Amino acid sequence: MLSRVAKLAGLTLGVLALVPAVASAQCPEGAQCAKVTVPLDHTGVTPGTLDLAYAKLPATGTRAGTLVLLSGGPGQAALPILNDFAELIEPLRSTYDIVAIDQRGTGGSDRVDCTIEDADDVAACATTLGARRAHWSTPETAKDLENLRGALGVDKLTLFGVSYGTQVAQEYVRRFPAQTAAIILDSPTPVDGLDGVDVLRTFGAPRVLKEVCFPGICKETVTDASEALAAAVERLGDGTLRGTRVTASGRVSTSTVSQSNLYNLIALSDVNPLLRAGLPAAIASLATGDAAPLIHLVEVTLSDSDTSSGGSAISRLLATSCIEARLPWTPDSPLASRADALKAFIAERTEAFAPFDPEVVLGNSLAELCAQWPPTPKPEGVPYAGPDVPVLILAGRQDLRTPLESARRTQAQYPNAKLVAVRSAGHSVTSTDFTGCAARNVVTFLRGGTVQNCSAISTRDRAALPAGPFIPASLSDLRPTGTTGKAGQTFSAVRVTLTGIAFDTAGTSTTRSFRLPGLRRGYVTGKGSTLTLHGVEWVRGVRVSGTLRGSSGTLTVTGSQAAAGTVRFTRTTATGTLGGQSFTAR
Repeated sequence: MLSRVAKLAGLTLGVLALVPAVASAQCPEGAQCAKVTVPLDHTGVTPGTLDLAYAKLPATGTRAGTLVLLSGGPGQAALPILNDFAELIEPLRSTYDIVAIDQRGTGGSDRVDCTIEDADDVAACATTLGARRAHWSTPETAKDLENLRGALGVDKLTLFGVSYGTQVAQEYVRRFPAQTAAIILDSPTPVDGLDGVDVLRTFGAPRVLKEVCFPGICKETVTDASEALAAAVERLGDGTLRGTRVTASGRVSTSTVSQSNLYNLIALSDVNPLLRAGLPAAIASLATGDAAPLIHLVEVTLSDSDTSSGGSAISRLLATSCIEARLPWTPDSPLASRADALKAFIAERTEAFAPFDPEVVLGNSLAELCAQWPPTPKPEGVPYAGPDVPVLILAGRQDLRTPLESARRTQAQYPNAKLVAVRSAGHSVTSTDFTGCAARNVVTFLRGGTVQNCSAISTRDRAALPAGPFIPASLSDLRPTGTTGKAGQTFSAVRVTLTGIAFDTAGTSTTRSFRLPGLRRGYVTGKGSTLTLHGVEWVRGVRVSGTLRGSSGTLTVTGSQAAAGTVRFTRTTATGTLGGQSFTAR
């Protein structure tokens, strides 16, 4: 159901969720670009140098500071997203130079590409890197920033880190506190080591699913999303569940869902709002034995680009993570000893992975790949506690890679850190917060103002995508509405169908034609406010066809389980005849 590429996308610890404006080799529009030469090994033990690419958008007015963007991954280039980032914080453009640097091993800074298809490719990637392998680390990257500060000719840096970029920022502020004006940590990773076994993700998943589902139609139809997750995992067990797959062309086939598939979808959801909004109800269906809604959700929300690694350098991801992540072994341990270390780790912490089997979580974590990474010395660490510098932490309440629970732990490491949680945001808060609250807080913070609690803007974040409802599989599972008996159940099935289509079309363009699959049969075409249903089947045995323009139109109902007939919709009412029974409903 999901490829190795999709799994690698889930492992990537964070990218700024922006569409690159330029290729990594190009200079961003309006920027001044250059390179800074840094030692391969800042201790001088290993000879060699690297040329790191950076770009600067000069302040349009009197400069008050220098803000450096540190992208995530590890492995994402920063230059391609500089302009988009600057647009997010546009009010600061007059007083701040905005700088992006491709960290060593990324973009225009000695990037080396590796293709990882199986375990043998991991060792081959390490061989390709050679001596660089031990020095594509967070400490060296933080020291690179000090070289950058010297090249820029400024006294202090203000650092804006996203996901893994926050680890670099936190490393820098501990090594160079006097040279740090402030740090902003968007979706922070732990400074004391990346989560190599995905304990943070499994810990946060039940809470996130419940919050995504509440309030609204999802909560009305899914009693407890976290209980549904546990039931779905139990039903899957060590096997798979088969379900219908319908493509946008209307072609029907069968697909399967496993524990690993479900886990990977949850892992990808924090950077895909539509996937995230559909998961609680689809998981509830899976718990009842109906895999079709989850398979359908993948079909309408994921594409090849969604399951890519976002242009990140996998080589840098492995080189950093495999020597710094919290894993059941030390990075310099022999390869032959790691399998036993992993078994002992599982035996001691089985409950930490619940409701998933530990083997599923670890098999899709960094541990699977890093078990094959050649023994490499662990880099020098920094103190757990951070210095007393201005710190703003941004956390998405729907983030699973770096969940809110972890952000609170980061906050406790600084004397006066401010934490802002954004209700509807997932990973990479500033670029995924539709309300703009996070970006406004960044501006306020750097101007010395009082930051605002984003969850207190309104009782419900109106910009959040409403979570989808539970889809009953059979007509007998529906209560009659509009009229009585089977005709009323059929009308309920039509309403369920239209609700499902409304959810699917939430992510489509209003100006372009689109084509989407039905849940169990048929397909939907449309443009703007016009929808045409081609024998779509959401509830088994109830097929719906016809055209709606806005909220008006006539639909024909057929199918082996349906009370056949027609339903005419206007803005306020529905009238029709189903199974020979006339009715009118609001």
